This record gives sequence, structure tokens and C-alpha cells, in this order.
Amino acid sequence: MELEKYRALVCVVETGSLSGAAGKLGYTPSAISRMIAALEEENGFTLFWRQRDGVRPTAACEQLLPA
Repeated sequence: MELEKYRALVCVVETGSLSGAAGKLGYTPSAISRMIAALEEENGFTLFWRQRDGVRPTAACEQLLPA
């Protein structure tokens, strides 16, 4: 499951939305949201700025991605 959370993270960044990532990965948007929330809890920082038209990665998220 750990790897799936990071796949979800990358897919959300690529698509710019939780629902877009959900569709690509075969999950519900709620499941993707829970995965991102779990990663935020584990890492201790916010990964995305939520906006009406989707999400945008935070600077902390961008630093985490190369890892």
C-alpha cells in the first residue's frame, strides 16, 4: 500500500486533480484523498494547495517528488 500512496501522489501532480488521478489509477476520489492525507500525516506537511479548479503541489511536495 505504501507504494500506491506515492503512485497516487505522482498521478495527482500529473493530472492536477484528485478525481483525474482516481480515474487513471482505478480508485475513487475519496480513496485518493485518503492516500494523500495519509502521506501528509506521515511527512508532517501539506502536499497540495486545494483550489476550485484542482490542486497545485506545494514547495514541500515538489521537494519530495525527486525522492
